[in-house]
Amino acid sequence: MMSFEEFLYYVEEHILKGWKEDAEVVIQETKKNNGVTYQGLSIREVEEAVAPCIYLEEFYKDYQKGEDMEKVLARIREEYQWAMERSAFYELDVLQYGHMKDRIIFRLVNYERNQELLADCPYIKMYDLVLTFRWVAHTDSVGISTALITNRELKFWNISLHELLLVARENTRRIFPPRIINMDAFLLEAGKKSMNLGPGKTMYILTNEQQVNGATVMVYDGILQEFADRIQEDFYILPSSIHELILIPVSEFPEAEKLPVMVEEANRSIVSPVDMLSDSAYYYNRRKNQLTPLLYGEKKD
Repeated sequence: MMSFEEFLYYVEEHILKGWKEDAEVVIQETKKNNGVTYQGLSIREVEEAVAPCIYLEEFYKDYQKGEDMEKVLARIREEYQWAMERSAFYELDVLQYGHMKDRIIFRLVNYERNQELLADCPYIKMYDLVLTFRWVAHTDSVGISTALITNRELKFWNISLHELLLVARENTRRIFPPRIINMDAFLLEAGKKSMNLGPGKTMYILTNEQQVNGATVMVYDGILQEFADRIQEDFYILPSSIHELILIPVSEFPEAEKLPVMVEEANRSIVSPVDMLSDSAYYYNRRKNQLTPLLYGEKKD
């Protein structure tokens, strides 16, 4: 059986045969959220301005399970062709702010784990988290394609970070409507594992309708206050992943000092590295309309 490096070399040498003989294949490392790296395949063709990136890790797993390499290559070609057809719908002039304004969104990620990414893009720090900015290239029933907004785009658009935030705040809520659902219903619906907080706890999930990067909903205007008014008390926020947050009314969990440990343990055992948001737990004070990190060993009255 080939190692992953041998698999990459084999794909690079054979993917174009009988398919796109006059093109050039490039396999290069791509950094995703939290500095997690993937090996992405792109094909450069003279007549094509767009070159989708197909990540090869999942294809290697299928090969490890016994799938024939010819079938693996065929599926890579199919996915690439599908991505090319999809990309034809969003040819945009990225440097024209008027074309991009309604597509700008923000995304909440971990601050420490994304230092390299943050070196070249606008951002707003929030405790151990950070808001980055992206633009939506395409949305359909299959998924959502976005790209990071860098300092280069900000310079060409000639707008301030404050204006970028205002536009993203409006667009993100419109494109990704918030959703709060009882955890039991959410787990039944999604078939996901959760942190073990003990029996009989009433908990909620905060995410968006797409359940993609739904933790960002936490910074929507008024969303935390609305939930606090709904349950008539303060609550804790546990970052389940970048895709959703767990909300726990304070009356449901008197042992608040244990929550940061539970979050950290869940991040090590349940959450994938690319989806990890934070090792912190947070506390929302309804009266003060204030969100603060919950420190290790800290109790709330």
